[in-house]
Amino acid sequence: MNMTKSIFINIWLFILILILVSLSVWGIFYIDDLELKISVLGIVALIVAAFTSVMTVNINNKKTREREYELHILKEKQKVCEHFYNAIFEIFKNVKNNRDGLSKKTIEEMSLFKKGLMNWGSEELIEKYIEYEDNLEIYKGNTSGILNNADDFLREMRKELGFKDSKSLKLMTLILSAEARTELGQ
Repeated sequence: MNMTKSIFINIWLFILILILVSLSVWGIFYIDDLELKISVLGIVALIVAAFTSVMTVNINNKKTREREYELHILKEKQKVCEHFYNAIFEIFKNVKNNRDGLSKKTIEEMSLFKKGLMNWGSEELIEKYIEYEDNLEIYKGNTSGILNNADDFLREMRKELGFKDSKSLKLMTLILSAEARTELGQ
């Protein structure tokens, strides 16, 4: 349907331009009376002005719809990222209280995150999440490696949301206490 609409618009524009050019040529070269010539060129100018106004409104409406769509996608991505943040904070809270980090709530939040990631995540973010998850096994028992791995993925999520963070930003240090940051050299 969209393709048909585009073809129809292009045909309509071609016909309109053809008519305007024809009227202009006719008015300039084939009409001798100055008043009639001015009238014909005035009509052409009026049609061009009306057409320009209509096109401007259509272009602005299209851009507004695109911005609304992009905002909707951004809001959905924020909801998805929130599930990951909830899971991370739940893990840290449980570990701090000497409990198993993977509580029922954590597993549920990660499940919701993965579902959302499938719908709203970019290909790059999905690949980075898979890399993050694979690296969890590699860095098992290495706290610094786990934190750096999480930092990399958190920066990638923030990039998806439109932030431009430097490599030196350590987001995971927000979760750590001052003592833990000192102990880990973060």
